Amino acid sequence: MKFKTQLSQLISRDDIIDSLPKVDIYHSAKDHNHFSRRLQQRAINWDAIRIAIAYGKFQYFSQAQTWTLLDRSLIHTPYARFIDKLRGLRIIANNYTCGDTIELITAYWVYDLRR
Repeated sequence: MKFKTQLSQLISRDDIIDSLPKVDIYHSAKDHNHFSRRLQQRAINWDAIRIAIAYGKFQYFSQAQTWTLLDRSLIHTPYARFIDKLRGLRIIANNYTCGDTIELITAYWVYDLRR
């Protein structure tokens, strides 16, 4: 079975991911499809983003919210067998969101963590 199929099956049974807040995409005036284009260029899917928000290490960095998937955050989860494929994913979100919504700005791989 392929990685994406296995990941989506695990996510469908995960209660932690079901309880995540609503996720929106932040659209800037200059570049409306920045986030979608970056996901495609960097081979990142929405399932990996939801895992990063649910299990990633959360930090505030330069007036933004960040989640980074580390080995330590995935080791005792159902996604432990996918550590090599998920390690180093970082999600950046707008710090000024209203209500219970996360506005995602960008996502990328931290290659220093992937080694």
